Amino acid sequence: MKKTLFLLGTALILIFAGCNKPKITCEIVKPLPNAVFELGETIDLAVDVAVENTNIYEVQIYLDGVGYDKKISFPFNFRIYPESLKEGSHTIRVVAFGSDNVTDESTVTFSVVKYEAPNFVSFSDGKLPKGWSANYWSITSPGFDDNFSIRSESYGYNYALTTIKTCDATIDSIEFYAKGVSYYYMPRMRFLINNIQHEIQLTESWQRYAFAVPSGEHTFTWYPYNLDSYSDYICLDAIKFYKK
Repeated sequence: MKKTLFLLGTALILIFAGCNKPKITCEIVKPLPNAVFELGETIDLAVDVAVENTNIYEVQIYLDGVGYDKKISFPFNFRIYPESLKEGSHTIRVVAFGSDNVTDESTVTFSVVKYEAPNFVSFSDGKLPKGWSANYWSITSPGFDDNFSIRSESYGYNYALTTIKTCDATIDSIEFYAKGVSYYYMPRMRFLINNIQHEIQLTESWQRYAFAVPSGEHTFTWYPYNLDSYSDYICLDAIKFYKK
């Protein structure tokens, strides 16, 4: 009988000790596994940390196996900045340390890709496409093939519409439709592929223009030219990268 009571008491002590065992857990809740980000984008990292019978000592962040950042108190939110990321797959590893020498960790893998401008732009949603910049240009209506086009202000040296596009084996040409209105002069437009300039004389009706494009990454820029009055303008629409 005494032996039975002794064994029972030992079991109760073990169970009680187990209930007080220190524990720390961590989980990456943002970004999600296999998320895809664009090159140049800042990535927000959020970590949930919970403790039992211990205190949080430190939470450390590793990016591709290299220490990146750390914190000692809530909230455990971090940022991964663009200069630390290249194209390809990356892994974030988070290690949480408790004050009683307990640890836990969580990992997530994500990808960084380079943004590519679309092969066809018609401004059909009334917005400037991602990857384009427009200085003194605005979306207007009507367009050549739908409700919208993009229109320049009057002549200015820095009135540029620009995009960057990588032309692979599926692209060797660019075409677009343009028109212009000028009170005093024949409206013109300067179209540049990198530093190669083409001067285009426009009419008041939509006309198609096409140019050969070498392979590789290029900057495409459109400038209004030979405009004088504030009511002068040029319009662009239906910009297409294609292979003949």
